Amino acid sequence: MQHVGHVWRVRPGQREEYLRRHATVWPELEAMMRAAGITTYVIYLWDEVVFSHMAVEDYERLVREYGSDPVATRWEAAFADLLEYPGADPQSGWPERLEEVWSL
Repeated sequence: MQHVGHVWRVRPGQREEYLRRHATVWPELEAMMRAAGITTYVIYLWDEVVFSHMAVEDYERLVREYGSDPVATRWEAAFADLLEYPGADPQSGWPERLEEVWSL
């Protein structure tokens, strides 16, 4: 199992809209993420900074499957106007992956 953290930003003034859109995550997106190997995925918001942590069987497989899935593509498009991805991976477009420092 891999543990992966990401960080990105909500555009200024869009925090409440980001929260509103996340109030209901599409069941088909959740099913796709589980099928791609995610067992836990948590998103935290601190002001306009977004941090996520996931436990996933194979992160590289997840990136490939998520990137080619039509439901995931629609989800990302629905949030494109709200988010900034400084440091995003140039190959996949995924948010900056954090360096794991310590784990208990």
